[in-house]
Amino acid sequence: MKSRFFLLFLLFLTALNGLFAFGKKQKEAEKKPLAGEWTLCITAFDVSNISPAWQTAGDTITRSIAAYLQNLDFRFRGEEESAYYRDYAWAKSRAAAMEALVNKRNERDTLLFRGDPEWKYEKDLKAIDAAILVLEKNVAAIEASAPPVEGKPVFKLSQKNLSGVFPPPPLQGTENRFCTTEKADAFLTGTLSEYYGRIYIDLKMYTRYTGSYSYKDSLLFSTEDLNKAIAEITDHLARAVSDTYPSAILVRGNPAGAMITIDGILTGQGETEPRVHSPGTAKVAVTADNHISSSFSVELKSGELAEVSVDLTPRGVTVFDADVSDKPGSKVFLGSLYVGETPLTLELPKSESAYVSVETPEGKIGSMIIQNSSLVSGKAQLYTLDDNVKADFFTAFPISEEEKMLENTRKKFYSTYGIFWFVLPAALLAGGIAETHMAIYQNTATWSLLRTGANVAWVAALGTTFYQLFRYVRASEAVSTPIVKIPPKSNE
Repeated sequence: MKSRFFLLFLLFLTALNGLFAFGKKQKEAEKKPLAGEWTLCITAFDVSNISPAWQTAGDTITRSIAAYLQNLDFRFRGEEESAYYRDYAWAKSRAAAMEALVNKRNERDTLLFRGDPEWKYEKDLKAIDAAILVLEKNVAAIEASAPPVEGKPVFKLSQKNLSGVFPPPPLQGTENRFCTTEKADAFLTGTLSEYYGRIYIDLKMYTRYTGSYSYKDSLLFSTEDLNKAIAEITDHLARAVSDTYPSAILVRGNPAGAMITIDGILTGQGETEPRVHSPGTAKVAVTADNHISSSFSVELKSGELAEVSVDLTPRGVTVFDADVSDKPGSKVFLGSLYVGETPLTLELPKSESAYVSVETPEGKIGSMIIQNSSLVSGKAQLYTLDDNVKADFFTAFPISEEEKMLENTRKKFYSTYGIFWFVLPAALLAGGIAETHMAIYQNTATWSLLRTGANVAWVAALGTTFYQLFRYVRASEAVSTPIVKIPPKSNE
């Protein structure tokens, strides 16, 4: 019984915790501003009044406007527009609350006609009155607090536009329904016509919050001025869509191949096109190989074009000529990357180690590790001649007298070392046999001589081994090659 009660108590606590969590999430949802996005749908422009040869201009203008507006990601919402979205959401929440209150009051009125016993009537009446009191407080709370509306929503094109589809414009009187169908806050439409050999374009934008065409623009241009006309049209549209004068930023990077990112988006190499940006802070980063990267923030003002030039500082580099003296045309690899054939000039960052290798046509390989203009290791030699560095690779090393001597001392050391481990157990065995025979047969002369000879043998082997080890170490120190070989500068 106690365990069952305890289980029910735990279930009650779990349910209570879930209710609190739900209430907390509901409060957070209520605090989140409404209408966080503002969507524009661009319709197909009417080109029925121009000749077929000119009709392609309509599609070009439509797609150019869509491509330009994709770079725009903000809109400043005025008080009139904010009031529309606030009142719309407010009215919906108030209508729902009032409907619940009216239904509950109607339920109270029907209690008189149900014919329930008095005790049941009073019980139900008390419960309904309590519920009505709660609903009235809810209505009063909604009336007293308007929902917040996002003042700077994210601008985006409709999903169809992003897929390259431009739906036909709506008929007169169905504009609001069209916006609802396309899930858009506004739509842009236009008409093209001919006027004495030129094109006349008439644009207008319908917005839901005004319930009318709040933006209109027109332009007369020739086909030769099409690009200029598109630039002017898109500039006016950006102003209308953002509801303020947008900013723009242009970044030039040096060296010419520098990679430029704005707000984490790659925008070009060397120099970017003027990029539309909302007024405020833009984060710029410029990077290039063998150069120190640069990143910074730029404060953009409304209606202004910010031009930024960045000269990256070069890192220190090692410049040298890679060559195989007796095998020109050998393949050169930087790591595993093929970079050319010898003789070849390479530039490598000084602060980083680099593995460079060559392969002759016969398949012989020479390699080296280089850092800070110095040879770390490998089959190569660095020469400095008239301030020019040359890396001469060797695919086979001739054996010098010193190396021969080192090889002989190494072999002698390993030979004596092996002999020692053969002599030592044999001498110990012989000495043990002599000791045993002397203890049993008391014949000490011969067996004493054997014991002494065994001890002399393993001691002599040990001494010879240490002597050869000493010679090997001395020879290694004398013959070891320096890390960097730099011959004296030539007088020629």
